[in-house]
Amino acid sequence: MSLRDAVATVHRDTHWWRKCLGYGALAATGIGLPLAAGFVLESLDNSRRGYPTPLPPWGDPSLRFLSGLLALLIDFAFFILPLLIGLLLIVCVGLALLLAGPPGAAATPLALPFIALLAGAASLTMFCCSVAPAGRLRFAREGRIEDAITAETLRWVLGEPQRGVFLRARLASLPAYLPALIAASATYALARLSFPGQSAAIAAASWLTLAALVYAHLVVVQLYVAAERVIQQVRIGV
Repeated sequence: MSLRDAVATVHRDTHWWRKCLGYGALAATGIGLPLAAGFVLESLDNSRRGYPTPLPPWGDPSLRFLSGLLALLIDFAFFILPLLIGLLLIVCVGLALLLAGPPGAAATPLALPFIALLAGAASLTMFCCSVAPAGRLRFAREGRIEDAITAETLRWVLGEPQRGVFLRARLASLPAYLPALIAASATYALARLSFPGQSAAIAAASWLTLAALVYAHLVVVQLYVAAERVIQQVRIGV
């Protein structure tokens, strides 16, 4: 599936923009972030089931909130956790070097940025390898969160033919994040200015950023569901 096909699938729901704006507003509150994640996860499940219009209607918020929490747990395990481990290492190594005296203090400016670079590289590698989307696919397929966040998901992604198929899906998905990136850049630019109504303008720009991010995830979901089908076809020799 091409990016254009993925966008067309999302746009089959004539209310797609209202849902993106609505869940973007919910995500902006912080506590509503699991609802937005659950909405995206449910659209993934609908796409896997072959629904022609996969965007779910406004439904049971409690169930969507719970499924969103589990989806965010997958993102935490494969994106945030490596950064937290790197931060912990920076603190521990920094303290150890400072306690080691002058030689350790001299090595601090080199050691700490190196650890931060490794942590960032680990998260970037997870993103490029599509580990989190693959974990969501496994969760939607098997219904067991404990399996979706294990190293088995990483091994599955790096195996064949998954590695090449998911890499193409990731590359195809990158333009979908452009609207969110533009909106985030506009938010940053507004924060650096000073003018009447600045707070309202920043709030509106942040809302649009999160709405664009929800939209990007809906499009990306279509690409990965299609990638999963390609993998299944390759395995059965179609």
